[in-house]
Amino acid sequence: MGQWDETAQRRIKKQALTFFTESFEQFYEHSIAVDKHCNITWISESYGRFLKLKASPIGQHISSIIPGSYLPDVISTGVPIFLDLLYLNNQWIVVSVFPLQDEDGNIVGGFGFVASESIERINPLLSKYNSLQSQLRDARNKLALERNSRYHLSQIIGRSDALQAVRKQVRQAARFDISVLLTGETGTGKELFAHALHDLSARNTAPFVSLNVAAVPDNLIEAEFFGVAPGAYTGAAKNGRIGKFELAHGGTLFLDEIGDMPLDLQAKLLRVLQEQEFEPIGSNQLKKADVRIVAATSLNLLEMVENGRFRADLYYRLSTFPIHLPPLRARLTDIEALCESFIDQITLKLGIPAKALTADALQLLSRQSWPGNIRELHNVIERACVLSDSAEIDAASLLPFLPRPTPAPPAAVIDSPPGQPRLHAPVTLAEATRAAERTAIIDALAYCHGSKTAAAKMLGISRANLYDKLKKIS
Repeated sequence: MGQWDETAQRRIKKQALTFFTESFEQFYEHSIAVDKHCNITWISESYGRFLKLKASPIGQHISSIIPGSYLPDVISTGVPIFLDLLYLNNQWIVVSVFPLQDEDGNIVGGFGFVASESIERINPLLSKYNSLQSQLRDARNKLALERNSRYHLSQIIGRSDALQAVRKQVRQAARFDISVLLTGETGTGKELFAHALHDLSARNTAPFVSLNVAAVPDNLIEAEFFGVAPGAYTGAAKNGRIGKFELAHGGTLFLDEIGDMPLDLQAKLLRVLQEQEFEPIGSNQLKKADVRIVAATSLNLLEMVENGRFRADLYYRLSTFPIHLPPLRARLTDIEALCESFIDQITLKLGIPAKALTADALQLLSRQSWPGNIRELHNVIERACVLSDSAEIDAASLLPFLPRPTPAPPAAVIDSPPGQPRLHAPVTLAEATRAAERTAIIDALAYCHGSKTAAAKMLGISRANLYDKLKKIS
């Protein structure tokens, strides 16, 4: 009797394993295996075709091929996952994931399996999920077309050490869902970097919404932030108005010129950032505020905090990750690349012949202090492209568009007898002559709209003499 039981048990076990193997092959269509480090060691041909792989993924980390894979968690915990959903290749699929153990019980890898799409009981569920996902994706794509990041980090021009340091900080900040404060002089490209940060972040499929705080009147800025409920006040829109926090839900809200925000609104903004919720004007309904704040300012916020013009608690909430953008004078080696890009953009936009800067023009541009930074440089190049008749833009063509240099402070002050004004040490006659000559040439070129022939005639010198003097003063 015992012998019969043992034989029957073996037969039943064998039948069960055969049935399991056949069922497994019918139920699961694709499979993949990884080692204990989650590096791919094997993948079925059908799975490779499903993933549209052009090369073997063997040796790569599973997440580089299948974002959101359950294998890392299963290998970490040792707990298998049976029949769960994974969104892959724009559709939901049913997967099962198992850890692989050695004889001592140590986890040495894992297997992942994808259920066959022909399983009738699963198809209705998959169809429902895929339909909902398709609708959600269409809605997101529509919103993304309206409000998405227009600039990528690769589009920000320059290879200077100062700019490379900023690029590194932006990439680091983008990895974490924290507030970022961009500081720097006007014209340094704060909005470009805000777009690039959003593009690199996990929120890049959601909206990027910007608001220039300085451009909104104080009595309207709260409505811009939080929106207005229908009929909130006389003259309010019939259907209400959506605020920037709601528009940016799930994405990034860029607050430019944050230093111009009124103190009373600073308190309300702080509360929203702390509580992650807000109320539209005229409404008692709370709405979630799932946004990442990127703020920017050209002002010294710490100095404003000390003077009581900016809340300290809001400053520290916004500046979790501060990034200072260098002025153009700190990255002069980028001027040539910037100018080339500007000229290409401007000539293409205006439909004028291609132009190029001469060596002396680049040298002149590299000697400027650029208080308006990149915005000022773009303005100078645009004016030169429009007014220059030549295919080459030289230093003389640029002079009328450059600000006059600020006179240098006197080298020394001579003590005078009591009761008499103090006397400044005079510059040499040669230096005074050069300064006067440069001013006269710049004024003449500006008056003649860059025409060297007319400027030379106005100055009472030959064209050749004018060229010679331009080389000396540039």
